[in-house]
Amino acid sequence: MEKQWQLTEADPQTVSRLARQLPCPPLVARLLTLRGIQTRSQAIDFLNPTLSHLAPPLEMMDMGKAVERIHRALTADEKILVHGDYDADGITATAVLVTFLRRCGARVSYFIPHRVTDGYGMGPDFVTRRAKPAGVGLIVTVDCGSASAEAIARAREAGIDTIVTDHHPVEALPSDAVAVVNPTRADNNFGRLSHLAGVGVAFYLVIALRAHLRKHGFWEHRREPNLKKLCDLVALGTVADVVPLIGENRALTAAGLEQINRRTRPGIAALTALAGSPGLAVDAEAIAFRLAPRINAAGRLAHARIACQLLLSENPASADRLAKALCRLNNRRQQMENGLLASIQKAFKRYPEWLAKPVLVVNGDHWHEGILGIVASRLARQYHRPAVVISARDGHAKGSARSIEGIDVSASLGQCADLLERYGGHPQAAGLSLQAANIPLFRSRLEAVIAKTPVTPPPLFIDAQLPLSQVTPDLMNHLERLGPFGQGNPHPIFMALGVRVRDCRTVGIRHRQMTLEQADGHGGAIQAIQFNTPAGKGLTHFNRIAYRPQWNHWNGNRTLQLMVEDTDPQR
Repeated sequence: MEKQWQLTEADPQTVSRLARQLPCPPLVARLLTLRGIQTRSQAIDFLNPTLSHLAPPLEMMDMGKAVERIHRALTADEKILVHGDYDADGITATAVLVTFLRRCGARVSYFIPHRVTDGYGMGPDFVTRRAKPAGVGLIVTVDCGSASAEAIARAREAGIDTIVTDHHPVEALPSDAVAVVNPTRADNNFGRLSHLAGVGVAFYLVIALRAHLRKHGFWEHRREPNLKKLCDLVALGTVADVVPLIGENRALTAAGLEQINRRTRPGIAALTALAGSPGLAVDAEAIAFRLAPRINAAGRLAHARIACQLLLSENPASADRLAKALCRLNNRRQQMENGLLASIQKAFKRYPEWLAKPVLVVNGDHWHEGILGIVASRLARQYHRPAVVISARDGHAKGSARSIEGIDVSASLGQCADLLERYGGHPQAAGLSLQAANIPLFRSRLEAVIAKTPVTPPPLFIDAQLPLSQVTPDLMNHLERLGPFGQGNPHPIFMALGVRVRDCRTVGIRHRQMTLEQADGHGGAIQAIQFNTPAGKGLTHFNRIAYRPQWNHWNGNRTLQLMVEDTDPQR
């Protein structure tokens, strides 16, 4: 589907004022204005994100109760068990809390569920079979727990207290928990923290706990931990969970990237060396596309504890071994993902009428549950409509749903609740389970529900018109100060008119590698790459291109390159 280009509007008076007050180039002032920056002080804070700007942790409901209960557990030498989740957010949150509690001298262990055999969240069986026999006195959940009321009640009956730290919204909080630290609680009036990932909430608990322990003289006879050293884990989980990189998340990610690039944590250093070019600086994009998929591969195809062991490892040799295992799993995941996607696309060719539906609901037998969500994401992105990928086994089926802007897939599943055994998630992503026999009826119902919401061409927001001749190293230095980029703070996208194609060739299967220049002859030529697009044979001119400039690193050198997002070829 063709994209709908939209040149965003910026208030010219604000742009002029910021350019004068900072001072900075008008283009940078425009980009700041488009990101909601109105004043010089806001711009300075945005361009220089620091941990000193973090909101006070005790503003979150139940934070005081949580730190007091953990303090009691430390004083009484109780066994503490951290219950995490099997994705990168839950894994890093587990590593953050376990690392800190170990520094406190706690008797702490951790548990991360298996995606297939245990499922998401803390279940009652976990309490009965694991926590109680181990003599645990306190369970602390990270990135889960808000929807685990039954398990928390079971724990209370067994004499085990539970503290929930989470960021997933739920209608009713578990009443038997000692504390529920969740910034999305309806009674939490501190909206600044509502965007935190699960690892961000866990880190806020650690901030509050360290301060509480300091107040009570806990650090008089042991070294107080430097929490900035945990920010590498926070950045990894925050970027991986695709939460908005604004406010606190931006500051935490910036501090974390600084730690990652110091290569001080053996696990992340080993994974970085294997996942990209050694020696290059890691940015948010490198986390999203190189590190996070490898962390997630463990929970998708094997067991997420492999990734947690990597992040907790203090031994470089052990870290290297675990990092290699994650890379092997990730390679296998890619092969399985591409194979399943190819088989689905082959079915679309046989049954083209499926592509006329408002939602793509595809199912098969014994598809690996760990790759369903990734394949659904690729289908939703490619065909610009919600997609649900379902795997059936022994009469039972599980699926993952992904959506597009403007369609709340979780709410849509709610209108099919009578056909589902379980469902839950976010507006853009959700999981579900149902009886395999109900799949046809579910497909029809969901199609009818989503058909009521019109699908418009995907928007492509253009930050400014910028001729290729103005893409310079100096511009890149200014743009890099606007990072880290990600959800909520995307890379600036520019538009150039009248672009000549000096040469073009196909690389891979569907990628164009080009040399471009302004047709009016101003400026020199610049290399460009455009992914997943038809062959460019015979292309000589574009009426306009949408692009973002970036550095291309090769053989120890770096050169300017354009990442082309969309084009309007001359017809």
